[in-house]
Amino acid sequence: MTARRHHFVPQCYLKGFTVERKKKRRITVFDAKESKVFTAAIDNVALERDFNRIEIDGLAPDAFENAMAKFESEISAVLDRIKATLSIAAEPDRTALINLICALALRNPRLRETIRDFHERVMTSILDVMLTTPERWQAQVKKAREAGYFKNVPQVAELSYEQVKKFALEANFSVSVPRERHIQIELETFNKMLPILLERKWVLLRAPEDSGGFITSDHPVVLTWSNPAMHRGFYGPGFGLTGTEVFFPISTRLAVVGAFELEEATINVHPNVVAVLNGAQIAYAQRQVYARDHNFIYALDAGEPPRKASKLIDDRRFRRPAAERVGSPA
Repeated sequence: MTARRHHFVPQCYLKGFTVERKKKRRITVFDAKESKVFTAAIDNVALERDFNRIEIDGLAPDAFENAMAKFESEISAVLDRIKATLSIAAEPDRTALINLICALALRNPRLRETIRDFHERVMTSILDVMLTTPERWQAQVKKAREAGYFKNVPQVAELSYEQVKKFALEANFSVSVPRERHIQIELETFNKMLPILLERKWVLLRAPEDSGGFITSDHPVVLTWSNPAMHRGFYGPGFGLTGTEVFFPISTRLAVVGAFELEEATINVHPNVVAVLNGAQIAYAQRQVYARDHNFIYALDAGEPPRKASKLIDDRRFRRPAAERVGSPA
């Protein structure tokens, strides 16, 4: 039977933020959209139906999902070793971890929606140009007919200029991008981005044992300016830019920060630093934040004292749409 429930954040990763209750691993979920907190099994969070499903001749619909499952199985052993040793000094483990970071940065619903929205805006702009005059529209229809584009939809070629113009002005349409195209873009970008991430220097951060530790989310890879106050221009940070940091929580106890300017090290961090990094994770979450329990602290704005986890679900900044939250942490 073909699996239809596909996780865009692997269960083997989420396991690092769980507790065992009645012989089952449970994670605490803070849901910004529903404004509620609940516990769940990790196989019921960070998933989307058919996220990895493909429709390609000669391949099974779950071929890519199965390939990802194999990758995640290998990553699971790496994560277990890192958590057991509290170290990323072993080069194979560090490289595997960076592979996971790269995959999670690229394979998520937010980026897919960004790509879909870009295609829609481009197509809308092209349609506007094509409809500048009736003559221009008819010329485009003629070219499309000669190229065979209307073979399966001949009725489209028969629409009048006025009908198409009305359709475009009302904008009662959306552009979709085939899932296979999304996956192709993700794989191509992965091959380009991984060497860039490998060039960064990675520092392992250890949260105090008696602290609430790190949290994660449905969008766990955070990319920020090293000094946000110095970068308020019209463009955001990029994975290949200097002066930027990539933050990624590994488990409740461990996290990594990668930057081109750092020296590789392992650091025991103060609870206030954990709070700031948790605030970054909250700011970049798409909808849900995941934690071991209700004992973590967070800080969303520069200079604010750490807040308790119990305050999060009522924090208006967390309940804002994700697009408004991104970029807010110090």
